[in-house]
Amino acid sequence: MEYREPILAECWVSHPAEWQDDLASWVAASGVPVFHEWIQYGGSRVCGVTLGSGGAERPVRLLAAVPHAHEPAPTAALVNLASVLLRGCFVDGSPVSADGPLPISDGLIRTLRQRFLLTLLPDTNSQGRLGSPRRTWDGELTNDEFLKVAFGEAADGARFGRYPEWSWSVHRARKAGVVYEQLDEEAWVEPNTSRRSTHTRAVDELYARYRYTHHLDMHQHEGDEATLYSADFDDLPPAELAEVEAWGAAIRSAWEAAGIRHKGGYVPYRGLPRQQFFREYWAGRCPGMLRLTTETRNNRHIPTDEPTPLERQFRSAWTALTATLGFLAAER
Repeated sequence: MEYREPILAECWVSHPAEWQDDLASWVAASGVPVFHEWIQYGGSRVCGVTLGSGGAERPVRLLAAVPHAHEPAPTAALVNLASVLLRGCFVDGSPVSADGPLPISDGLIRTLRQRFLLTLLPDTNSQGRLGSPRRTWDGELTNDEFLKVAFGEAADGARFGRYPEWSWSVHRARKAGVVYEQLDEEAWVEPNTSRRSTHTRAVDELYARYRYTHHLDMHQHEGDEATLYSADFDDLPPAELAEVEAWGAAIRSAWEAAGIRHKGGYVPYRGLPRQQFFREYWAGRCPGMLRLTTETRNNRHIPTDEPTPLERQFRSAWTALTATLGFLAAER
């Protein structure tokens, strides 16, 4: 295939109609990977793929997922990785290269195919993403306007609160935010904080099947990039703690090499009630699976109000993803 650089705007996918059927057809054509599907209230599909599940158990078993509907850059990164592994090219048909805007080496691709079990869940709240009025949050809206789309509007017009679960009749929202998943006429949940969500159900079902060694939880926020450690990070055995620290450091080093500013790695909400909340959310789930969260900059940069273009978001999410893959490949 003659080389041409991928056009990031043409590789970018966000809404379900832009990639779900393509992913299903890529899987069907390849014949080996496993296609996953869950149906949400109202009929929306949550889709994903697992590669490397045949034969002996692989030493690296990674789950990468995107739970929030207002954070599309990681979705674009995961779908393009699926395209690379299933078709040998990016979404726009351009060939892979170790250089260019979405670098990945042939050696890493071979390692992924030979030694990894890899599950990609590009969007675990397709219902919410379908309600998103933008494919990209590139600073067209102020952050306040953007976050009202994300979390919704209260009855008085203010930004709606953040809840693991809430009821329409009790909370009386003027408008539900795209971050939430509707379970029935009354109940709404946040994907990564409610055990009733499709996201949580998918993670638990897939873990029971594949016993993942690592989970990359991909997010976006309005500040500089960051790697976030799990709520129980300080309780990990020394070897596991050191591995997660090294994993986060590998991502941050890759961001630095790409010219992307970050604010380090840390445990969010340390010492606050929300840290305990996340401890309880994960309690008894997915034992032995090491977890790390990445934050790619979204919409407008909080300190400077500078817009965040699609290309920067895409490069950041792709860099975090491929740095994770490279780190895990080297470790094993």
